[in-house]
Amino acid sequence: LQSVRENYHMIDDDFKLPVLVDRYLSRSDVTAERKRRFLTGSAGSGLSRLEALMRDLAFVAKLAQPYAEVQTATNLVNFLRRDTEGWLPGSWRDSRAGYGNGRFAMDVNVVWVPKALEALERILNEVNTLGLSTVDALTRAPIDVAALETYIEDPSALDAAITAWRGARKHFEVQLSERGIRSAVDEWLVSVPAGDRDYWQRSIDEDRAVERPIRFLALALDDNGRPIPAVNTDAATDLFLESYTEDILARSTDPTVVYQLVLPLVRPYPVGLFVDGLGPVVANDAYARSSVRQRFRGDLYHSPRVVWGREVNLFLLGLALQIDAAYAASGELRDESDAVRAYVEVLRDALDMTQEAVEASGLSHNELWSYRIDGDTLRPVRYGTSSDIQLWNVTDLAVRFLVERLPRR
Repeated sequence: LQSVRENYHMIDDDFKLPVLVDRYLSRSDVTAERKRRFLTGSAGSGLSRLEALMRDLAFVAKLAQPYAEVQTATNLVNFLRRDTEGWLPGSWRDSRAGYGNGRFAMDVNVVWVPKALEALERILNEVNTLGLSTVDALTRAPIDVAALETYIEDPSALDAAITAWRGARKHFEVQLSERGIRSAVDEWLVSVPAGDRDYWQRSIDEDRAVERPIRFLALALDDNGRPIPAVNTDAATDLFLESYTEDILARSTDPTVVYQLVLPLVRPYPVGLFVDGLGPVVANDAYARSSVRQRFRGDLYHSPRVVWGREVNLFLLGLALQIDAAYAASGELRDESDAVRAYVEVLRDALDMTQEAVEASGLSHNELWSYRIDGDTLRPVRYGTSSDIQLWNVTDLAVRFLVERLPRR
């Protein structure tokens, strides 16, 4: 019973752990003694938690090192090859088609690796502040620790790596003109069943969604480091983790950076992801190659036919956190400029639209849900293997708590 029967070879978890540990060690309401007890406590297999943590940090540093040294797309962190047909989807979209058979996932490389390196830097500083030795802990790591040793000995090298990785999003950026959108969507319409084609053509004509450009981060990169231009919900994780509003208030980030994450999720499908009365579908393959579309249609689990409760909740949490950061304790905006007011309104509109759509579906408590088209009507339906209660769906409680606390419009 203890033997491994299937190994997903997940790679995102190694980068998530430092982010989680950093958030604990950075808490001002946790005493230094309690943090020391946590780190020196047993992690099993004869290791302390600090020793086990240093093994993970060494692994993270090793995987991140090639891109930190040379910023080419093929030096990014890649999935393992599954077989002759493609790559193992070793992140949350853990289905065969999940990343469009991509090799380099956007969520791993744009979100998790940079955040893990930032967390690594703060963890090293905190461990030293607590009077513990990172060097001693590394002696118990049975893996290549050279990259982490470099960062410990030369903090400027770690700063350079973080800067390099913050620029990784440039490899995933996709921008399409109105003409490019129209051409791609017209081609996509030909490929869908006749009943669906008629419905989406009417929707496109009514929404006029093709009439302005679109910018988004590609779902993944292919074998050669080229974007797989599928609009996706993975940007919601970045919105959830990053302090964009603080940066905007400090004038170190422009709101357009956030708009690139938010607007594709509320742009009407099949231009963006938003379906009225349903929610944001988890991907849109209208701009992708036909081979990617075929993969999605052969495996609907993370396809344009489904909305995931996980992604909806991450998006709503991210929006709520960014909106909340714009307000002072008094309930007034911290910055009354037109630009900040407009920014907050865009986020509030996106939050309201998404909440109303998923509630209208009647399936927002599900793990994921889908739809069918009956003539001129789109009807939400259960996804065949979805469950009513799933671990990450209880985050709905956190969503409701945060949204209810937001100042009224």
